[in-house]
Amino acid sequence: MKQQFILVEKLKNHLFRFFCILFLFIHITNCDNSEDSSKSADVAIYSDNGTWDESVKASENMFKWMGYTVAKVDANDINTLETDNFSILCIPGGDMYEYAQDISQKGKNKIRDFLIDGGGYIWLCGGAYFASEKVIWKGDQLSMTPLGIFQGTASGPNDEIVPYPDFDVCRMNIVDHNHSITLSEPDSVWMLYYWGPILVPNNDTEVTVLGRYNSGNQPSMIALNYGLGRVFLIGTHPEIEEDNNRDGVTFADELDDQGSDWDLMKKAVVWCLNDS
Repeated sequence: MKQQFILVEKLKNHLFRFFCILFLFIHITNCDNSEDSSKSADVAIYSDNGTWDESVKASENMFKWMGYTVAKVDANDINTLETDNFSILCIPGGDMYEYAQDISQKGKNKIRDFLIDGGGYIWLCGGAYFASEKVIWKGDQLSMTPLGIFQGTASGPNDEIVPYPDFDVCRMNIVDHNHSITLSEPDSVWMLYYWGPILVPNNDTEVTVLGRYNSGNQPSMIALNYGLGRVFLIGTHPEIEEDNNRDGVTFADELDDQGSDWDLMKKAVVWCLNDS
């Protein structure tokens, strides 16, 4: 009788431990699912190795100023991207080579599918390099696999604006006043230049060149369609506000961009969302 009692007690202990472990497993799984489901917003901003922190932070504040919800995503999120979780994906300034290494081929295909299905893309500086078919850095083509949704070459830095590795504000001439993004823009705008690309489309590529660097007259801002989606590329940093602290960063505050570029960027977002 005593042995039976001991066996029953042992069985109870084993069952108790089993249900404790099962409860913990379910709790952890639910927490993970809750975290994944939180990665849903109007705009996803890539924030991982190689991204420029100031560009990420200023872009986040800019999109929030526009009234959009924002979520930061990393390479793993991109590589397993759920295309219906976001309306726009923003790749900010940073190291395009690092982007190409960390975002897998599967992730790049996910991005292309996102666009084909009607998603919008905002690419700033390093993001514009990454979006291109060919990347030239300091005269040499980089051995990397960029996204290639822009059938053309992104080359930089542009020493005609400011010698590398310096940065400065630059003048960008608006060359298309018929496009909804630049329809009401002045003839020229000033933005931060920080090693961004010249964006030269291939001869057979259908893109709209919206702006050109005043120094050298090379393309600096373009718009294109990709499947049902829309893509906006710019070689400068319109997210950085040199004369306003609402961007949340102090980088280049000693410079003067002669007014905000956030209104232009809002029009770019509206166009990418196909709301115009």
